[in-house]
Formats: sequence, structure tokens, C-alpha cells
Amino acid sequence: MLLTDLFRFNPLNLLLPQKVVPKSNYKVTLLLKNLRTVIRTEIIDQEPDLETLEITSANGEIVLTGVYLMGWLWVARFLGVEAIHYRVRLKPVLVKDNKAHCKIVGYRVWDTKPRRFDFVRWFGKVEPFHKKKVLDSILKSSPHLLSLTSLQWEIRINLKYFLELVPSIAGNIEIQYVVADNSEIYFFVRSGTILKPLVDFFGPEYVKIDYIEEDRDVPLLLWGKS
Repeated sequence: MLLTDLFRFNPLNLLLPQKVVPKSNYKVTLLLKNLRTVIRTEIIDQEPDLETLEITSANGEIVLTGVYLMGWLWVARFLGVEAIHYRVRLKPVLVKDNKAHCKIVGYRVWDTKPRRFDFVRWFGKVEPFHKKKVLDSILKSSPHLLSLTSLQWEIRINLKYFLELVPSIAGNIEIQYVVADNSEIYFFVRSGTILKPLVDFFGPEYVKIDYIEEDRDVPLLLWGKS
């Protein structure tokens, strides 16, 4: 401690209660229906084999659907498979350090061409090759945002990335719950700062914020979305 700091030091401060920044509860709603343009430019356009990707939500799950091109695989060309449909179901299971962990609870692939025997559907059940290839195409386009955890088939979404884009709120928000339904994702947030800059930065067409009174049952409120 410098001598000047010693003169300014007041030992009585040790006896005073520490200043606590009051925190409030908020529900932050991400409107998935309005993200199509962002998904196109940030993910689809970065991966030539990923023809389409749509993100929606229902019944507590985030659902990824789309079309994946298979022209690069000689076996697919031999069988006349030009592209496949894919459907991935993710269930949020944990939020830690503002990173949401989503377990893959369902995965399906099938040929875009109607066939009497769908080789792709059968092959996708016995061999996870397509699963890993499709997921890699989605994840590698946004490594700062999406990644696989050490657990098999669990995706981690780095929500800190979005918060750090808004310096006035970065470090002041604690995300505690994530719930997905009705083509929206709901985040239960506890924060000691006003969240309006979040809406100002991303726009009200993508993000909506509702204040939650302290006496409300937050988990029940999120599931009811009321």
C-alpha cells in the first residue's frame, strides 16, 4: 500500500456493511421467427453443403431442421442421393457461466426424394456419420457461439458472446434458466443493471424484455410464459 493510500484508509470502513447492488428478475424473450436473415448470413452462407437451416422451438425443445447437400460423398452419388432432410431436437438442461448446455434428445435424417426404401433413413439409424457431419457444418460456422461439450451429443451455446457485444451490460447479467416453446426461447435473467441497452442493440424485432416482480414464482412463470 502506498503512503498516500494509507492516509486515505479509514479502518471504520471494515465495520460497515458492504455496498450491495440490488438485482431484479427479468424474462428475456428471443423471437426465433425473426432470425431467418441472421441465420442465413451467419450460418448457412458460411457452409456450402448446408442448404437450409430453420430454428424453432416447441414443448421445451429447440428444433433445428433443414436440408443438407450430399454431392460431395461418392456413396450418395452412387445411390442417387443429392440431399437429405435433417431434424435435430435439443433440450436445454443446464446454464453455467452464462452458457446454455443443450442435450440432443432426437435426431433424424431422410432422403429429400420420396423412395420406396429410404436408404438414408435406415443408414442414419445405424451409423451416426450423418449426424456428426451435419452438426459439424452448423457448429464450425459459429465456433465463438456453438460447440460440442465433452459429453456425447451435447451442444453448448455461449450466450456471453451476445452480452459482451453490449459493454454497458456485459458482466452484469446472470442467466439462470432457459425454456424453449412457441417458436421462442425464454431466458430467466437476474441483473443489477437495466437491460434496455440489450433491446437497443439487437432490436425489438429480435429481443423482448419483461420485468418480473420479486414475489413471482419464476420457474413456473417461465413455463407458463405469462
